[in-house]
Amino acid sequence: MKLTGVFLIETGVVNRGDGIGNIATVKKITTPHGVKVYFSPQSYKRALWNSLQNNFGWSLPLVTKEGGVVQRTGTVIDSEEFDFGGTMIAKPMYQRDTVLYLDNGISINSYAGDMEFMTNMGIAKLYGENEANIINRENFYGLYLLPFGIEVDRIGVQELNIPANLEKDDNIEQKIEKIYTALGLSKQIDNDKIKTLVKRVKSIEVKNKKIVTITLTKDEKRRRLQQLLEAMGELGRKIEGSERNLCPHLAFFSLTYATPKYLLFIKDKLIRKEKIEEQDIQGYAKKDGKNIIIATHENYGEKIKEIIEAVFPN
Repeated sequence: MKLTGVFLIETGVVNRGDGIGNIATVKKITTPHGVKVYFSPQSYKRALWNSLQNNFGWSLPLVTKEGGVVQRTGTVIDSEEFDFGGTMIAKPMYQRDTVLYLDNGISINSYAGDMEFMTNMGIAKLYGENEANIINRENFYGLYLLPFGIEVDRIGVQELNIPANLEKDDNIEQKIEKIYTALGLSKQIDNDKIKTLVKRVKSIEVKNKKIVTITLTKDEKRRRLQQLLEAMGELGRKIEGSERNLCPHLAFFSLTYATPKYLLFIKDKLIRKEKIEEQDIQGYAKKDGKNIIIATHENYGEKIKEIIEAVFPN
């Protein structure tokens, strides 16, 4: 099962390019409909992980420097972020593809060349100088479309290729301990930590003495998905001394589309400056034999509960 979605977000500059001289540039991309502003999946995800850690108590992931690249490590047991974000480490004992897929958030309206002239004159005067540093930065405000997908069947499930030497008579706590020892992470995840993690795990199975499959409880999977979607619904990103609002004005979800094809319908409506009516988009989905759940910023929480109940029913 896969949950796909499209967010319609109204905000300003979310992240910037490398800059040209003393000009701070926005991230731009050329499209058939003009030059658009965009924000990257990485900037969105980093804001999302920070929000989940600060507001929902998600743990910081373990990290390692395999092959000179710092990346997440560990298992889905100890880290919710590792569960959804995966890692780029290619070694079989660490490998995990992302569960949360994001595309660029691309603006509907085109970049019009707006610039903002700034100085640090206020600070310079405090220092007793009349000369200030000059900064020019490109500016933008508009509507963005952000498509995404979540492979819900893979939430809380991980396959490891490790010589963990698990025995049939081992209990869950003993199996967890052996897994982290085999991963070389026994110092980071000690026995006291393991005792707090046991309740998250439904089963740990082993095949051919090396292929270890970890499965978390339904309650744990449910908690993680619900908190992720709730955080996406009230997200902001700090940049340049302010916070950009990344809360969706409108959110579209589907448990029947393999990819968010309905993005095309939504985009066409916005380009033509037509109102997006629920009956129109449901009619579009009905032609495909699919269903779409539409949430506004007012009923977002209620719709998320409906989705969670459909994915992980009580």
